Amino acid sequence: MLLTGLHAVLLVPYTTRAIDSGLETSKYILLNGSNGGPTQVNIQNLSATQKTEYGGDSAYLVVGSGNGQVSGSFNLLDFPFDKLNDVLGYRTDSEGIAHHGNKTIAPYYAMYVLSHDKDGKAAWLGLPRVQFARGDINPQTNNDNTVTSTDQLTWRGMNRADGDIFIQGSEQKKTTETQFQTALFGKQILTSLDGAGTPSLG
Repeated sequence: MLLTGLHAVLLVPYTTRAIDSGLETSKYILLNGSNGGPTQVNIQNLSATQKTEYGGDSAYLVVGSGNGQVSGSFNLLDFPFDKLNDVLGYRTDSEGIAHHGNKTIAPYYAMYVLSHDKDGKAAWLGLPRVQFARGDINPQTNNDNTVTSTDQLTWRGMNRADGDIFIQGSEQKKTTETQFQTALFGKQILTSLDGAGTPSLG
């Protein structure tokens, strides 16, 4: 499936860190062309490492069931300040200052990615349970042109209580966005325009 765009990313926090906890759907974070400006979602290591077992002087079977150590990165032009602090688990004081230290624990989120294929049909990627982290912050001086510093987060996936760690869907299979969101979140949280447009509240 050839994906040709990144319309939006939706993050929904879990109520607790317990594996059987529910989602706090009212505290979703929607990042699209008017908020956050996501530019790339990278998903790596979906499959388990494959190992060839030999018997009778030849390759007998390949062992590699289950999932790999699913992880990746998430790039945005401008992650809203308060939402960024929430995702990273930073403590915000009464003056609005965010604090990060040895007691910081980032919460778990379900991540929903809205894209489309070469024919304009909606395509959805879902990570049922991820935790975000932040690497470098790299502001640079302006020269002849204004230099911007964008946001990049890394993330690591974990299995949900039912064992899922990644799901995907496409309008090619007559799947609807409601069906996909229900598979990921347990219910529909957003509706979108023409199945692949800018999401709005549902």
